[in-house]
Amino acid sequence: MAVCVAVIGKDNSPLYIGGIGNDSSTENELSRQWLVHTALDALEERLTTTSGNNTNTSTNATRTDLRDLYLGLLYSTDTHKIYGYVTNTKIKLVLVTSSTSPSGSNIRDAEVRTALRRLHALYADAICNPFHLPGDQIVSQKFDKQVKSLMMNNV
Repeated sequence: MAVCVAVIGKDNSPLYIGGIGNDSSTENELSRQWLVHTALDALEERLTTTSGNNTNTSTNATRTDLRDLYLGLLYSTDTHKIYGYVTNTKIKLVLVTSSTSPSGSNIRDAEVRTALRRLHALYADAICNPFHLPGDQIVSQKFDKQVKSLMMNNV
């Protein structure tokens, strides 16, 4: 089950961090932010190795790598698994799932990939709002409700 979803800007500033659950305490919020920010190191490492490998390959392989925006499992802890996705505009999407629940251990890679693609579509819809300024945090209640619905239903 998904615990937290984050949208991180080009400059590694959080644009949206949302979670589900009954515990909305400050400690839980800090824990979510810590998980997301530690994922940024793994994301950046994965991005630099991908771009480094692209310089030595043919143009066809480079085009294939650029189409695959899903970075897969970034790292896992005893209680969580963290997955990454990067858009063409270098916006980073992070999905944190629980690995302690019985359903958390059965999450397939295809399900996570689908959930992150849907999150990307929701993000694109949210920033297409003419009143949204690029680089600002996403404060849309509609976006928050759709993300929480995605987290509850799909992952």
